[in-house]
Amino acid sequence: MVWGRANVIIGNGSDNILDLITRCFVSDPGAGHTVPSYSLYPVVAGMSGQGLVDVNFDRSMQLDVEALAATQAKVFFLTNPNAPTGVAFPIEQIEAALKAIDGLLVVDEAYVDFGADSAVSLLKEYENLVVVRTFSKSYSLAGMRVGFALAAAPIISMLDRVRDAYNLDRVAQAAAQAAFEDVEHFEAQRQKVMATREATRAQLDAYDWFTYPSAANFLFTEPKNAAGESGSEVAASLFEYLKSQRVLVRYFSSHPLTCSFIRVSVGTDAEMKVFLTAVESWLNNA
Repeated sequence: MVWGRANVIIGNGSDNILDLITRCFVSDPGAGHTVPSYSLYPVVAGMSGQGLVDVNFDRSMQLDVEALAATQAKVFFLTNPNAPTGVAFPIEQIEAALKAIDGLLVVDEAYVDFGADSAVSLLKEYENLVVVRTFSKSYSLAGMRVGFALAAAPIISMLDRVRDAYNLDRVAQAAAQAAFEDVEHFEAQRQKVMATREATRAQLDAYDWFTYPSAANFLFTEPKNAAGESGSEVAASLFEYLKSQRVLVRYFSSHPLTCSFIRVSVGTDAEMKVFLTAVESWLNNA
């Protein structure tokens, strides 16, 4: 199979691409997705009048390929690395899923540059694979809203038919091209984020907090208070305390797997020091 321009579509952020995929290819029983995962999937499914079929993770965060196939969904969204945990799935598991499902596997690689293996290498062999990428994370262009997808030409052709005629402005295109071509800056920033992430994780390990191994630009950690207790009340307490100190993290209270964790985005070394100082204050005063 020869690959080229016919295998790429660019959109107004990867969210635009995910919406196009839903509009083109999702039908009964709805789109499949893992839970927890990216919160936009229910939104794009709802906008298209479609439902969602859930495949729930347990605490091990192991990908259940048989459960994916059992959904019978014509489109299955898989965030790799996962959000909000940051856990990455091996290429072997993604390939197993491609073989098992009867439909499209959409691998959403928003965070892949921070330590996961991309599924792009599987595109030439599997015509039911769509890889979705964004410039918002590792390229630091969130405000420009640039995303793209790679897939077999018939899939891209269908998406191209339903996209808005002018779905990406010229300034965003120029910014994306400049970012894409500046490989040295991209690599330096990527390495800096990963180094800061691991240094921060080492500090969380020192607190004896469970933290998922992350291949993203955030850490998903289960805080313990000074008494060594964890759980949803402890996580909520830390979340509220951090907010009172003007340190903003994410807290996902509605799912039993996530309610005892907080998600911490990786900023600069100075910003992470502020976060850790606030954690120390909470431990000493909570």
